[in-house]
Amino acid sequence: MDLSFNEVLWIAGGGVVLVFVCLVTYSHLKDKEFASKTKQLEKALDTINQEIYKIRKWIQENEMQAEFNASNISTNVKNEVNTNLNTNLTNLYNHLQEIQDTMHKDRDYLEEKIIVLENKFKELGHFTPGSDDIDEKRVIQLFQDGHSIDSIAKELRISKGQIEFVLKLADLQ
Repeated sequence: MDLSFNEVLWIAGGGVVLVFVCLVTYSHLKDKEFASKTKQLEKALDTINQEIYKIRKWIQENEMQAEFNASNISTNVKNEVNTNLNTNLTNLYNHLQEIQDTMHKDRDYLEEKIIVLENKFKELGHFTPGSDDIDEKRVIQLFQDGHSIDSIAKELRISKGQIEFVLKLADLQ
C-alpha cells in the first residue's frame, strides 16, 4: 500500500490541523478553569470581608464594651483583645492581599502566554495576514497617556516585547 505524495501531504496537513484544534481546546479549557477558580476565590474573599465587617460591627455594638470601660482590669483585657483582634485581622488582610496579588500575577502571566501563542500561530500562517501590523501611534499615545507596558500589551493583544521595541524606537523608553 504505497501512499502518493498528495495523500501524505493531506495526512500531514490533517495532523497539523488536529494539533491546532487540540491546542485551542486546551487553552480554552484552561481559561475556563482559571475563570472558575477566580470566581470562587472572589466569592470567598467577599464572604470573608463581610464576616470581618460583621465582627467589627458586633464588637462596637456589644453591650460588654460598657462593662469593660467600668474597671481597670477589664480595660487591660479589652486592650489586649482589641490588639489581638486587630493583629489577626491585619494578618488576614495581608494574606488576602497576597492571594489577590498572586491571582493578578497569574492572570497577567496567562494573558502574556496567550498573546505569545497567538503570535506564534500568526507566524505559522494560521491567521489572516494584516492583523500583524502594530499600530505604533496607538502604542505611543497609550504610553504617553500614562498606561503601563502591561496594560498596553493587554489592550492591543500584542507581546510586551513588541511594545518595548516600539517605545525604544520612538526614544520613549
